[in-house]
Amino acid sequence: MRIIIYTGKGGVGKTSVAAATALRAAALGHKTVIISTDAAHSLSDALELQLSGRIAKIAKNLDGIEVDIQYELENRWKEIQSYLSDFLASQGMDAVTAKEMAVFPGMELMSALFYVEEFHKGKQYDTVIMDTAPTADTLRLLAFPETANWYFDRLFHMVRNVIKIARLTVGKIISTPLPSDRFLEDLENLRERLGYVRDLLTDPEITSIRLVVNPERMVISETQRAYTYLCLYGYTVESIVINRIVPDELGGDYFDAKLEEQRKYLKVIDEAFSPLKTISARMMPREVLGIKALEGLGDELFGKDDPTKIYSTESPMKMYDEDDKSVLAIKLPFPMDQKLELYTRKDDLTVQLGAFKKSITLPHSMANKQVLGADMEDGWLKVKFQGEDHGKRKDRKKRRGRKETGKAR
Repeated sequence: MRIIIYTGKGGVGKTSVAAATALRAAALGHKTVIISTDAAHSLSDALELQLSGRIAKIAKNLDGIEVDIQYELENRWKEIQSYLSDFLASQGMDAVTAKEMAVFPGMELMSALFYVEEFHKGKQYDTVIMDTAPTADTLRLLAFPETANWYFDRLFHMVRNVIKIARLTVGKIISTPLPSDRFLEDLENLRERLGYVRDLLTDPEITSIRLVVNPERMVISETQRAYTYLCLYGYTVESIVINRIVPDELGGDYFDAKLEEQRKYLKVIDEAFSPLKTISARMMPREVLGIKALEGLGDELFGKDDPTKIYSTESPMKMYDEDDKSVLAIKLPFPMDQKLELYTRKDDLTVQLGAFKKSITLPHSMANKQVLGADMEDGWLKVKFQGEDHGKRKDRKKRRGRKETGKAR
């Protein structure tokens, strides 16, 4: 199955591009589904069809869904929401408010990710197109499996053991409800499912990120940051879509300045994002609404090409040996003004760039080895570890030093 995720700054036309891609893929015979993770739900507006939290048919070979958190609560999160509602009610909150407050952070993100898991396991679709929220929310969505796994590893087993003890002791005398075994099983199941989704989304043979950009300075800057953060989390960015390019034929007194500015920024995009595959579309003469208009945008974007084609499978993370050192290389394509921190704990390497943190489980060949340093080279952060030969030479020097010290005595 092919998963294509469109992301970018709000207002660049992600929804139109995602819908145009889905329609073109379906027209070429790929059984396709488009899923909107944006709470604004502009996909319905773009298609001029009413979508909901249930999968609905849009056209031949094409289905669509807009993730609806209320629908998800009623159909997917019953055990978890039931416990949270009961707990809040036990603390004096009225039933209606308790039910509303039982929507814990990240629930809508997990719902979107679990649809991807179900589509992959069910094998009913060839292609999944994701129309995402603006950049910051998309980064939260894609970082969620990694972040949730970190908390599960460190907290879940401890909490489960504490709850078992509490049931036998204070649980007999307090009125506050304790989580059931079914609730704990649901949490463990969540962890396994998120791990499955993480593996899907970080497999470049399956999942591709496409960045949608307009030739404007602020948009380009945010897209550069998004590209770097996506690489940090291990996602393959395979192409950039330049949308709403003003055609040269609109020149004249009014548009000359705009065209000149646009040429400058198109050059900036080319220099900044090369060698990424570039897909482009001119500004349409009318607002892109409805299936016919979206099909026209698809023609503009892809011509005769298949939009599900994989343009790159380069992983943003590599491990190799170099000059008797072990190297972990992470693609960070743009220099950032945020502080970059690295630290290790047992077999984990944590990379923090600004507010974004990535925890990397090191292979046995690197675990517990000394970090010798890190350098930025050609858009790659290269973290260097003590290599086998380096370590052996160091041990030989220590032994030689001890012998020489013994002779001196």
